[in-house]
Amino acid sequence: MTTETDPVRILKSSSCTSLSGKSTLTYNIGSDSNSEVQFQVTSNDGGGYFNADWVSQQSIQAVLSKLPKGFGITSGTFRAVYPSKSTNSPGFLLAVLKDVGLIGTMESNRRCYEQLDPSAFIAAVNALLEADLDTAPEAIKKSAGKGKASKGKD
Repeated sequence: MTTETDPVRILKSSSCTSLSGKSTLTYNIGSDSNSEVQFQVTSNDGGGYFNADWVSQQSIQAVLSKLPKGFGITSGTFRAVYPSKSTNSPGFLLAVLKDVGLIGTMESNRRCYEQLDPSAFIAAVNALLEADLDTAPEAIKKSAGKGKASKGKD
């Protein structure tokens, strides 16, 4: 996770449906000072608690690289990314990763997910990184203020 002092440039804000389909999540994709891609859930209109910390793509990949080949990804897979935090956060992260095309539903088990080819996502992020985006304070690391986000331990 990115610390409070690491500036994150927001590259894109978007919304997606939670995995249960019961709520809409709003999230940011950003880049830190080392050009590391970051994800942040900023709101949930369903009322459930979540953690609004930035999560690096590197930490996500570290978790996924430990899975045996062909092993299905579930929200539990990402509990290590959110130790001692809201139990909703891993599932919300999974929904975001599905929305951006990094994760897809497994054909053999519709309750599990699998990694997809990241090339389209990488190309889109690279285009955003190269774009001349406004770097005013509002475009730098926004803290979550909507929904029931919680910082630190839940």
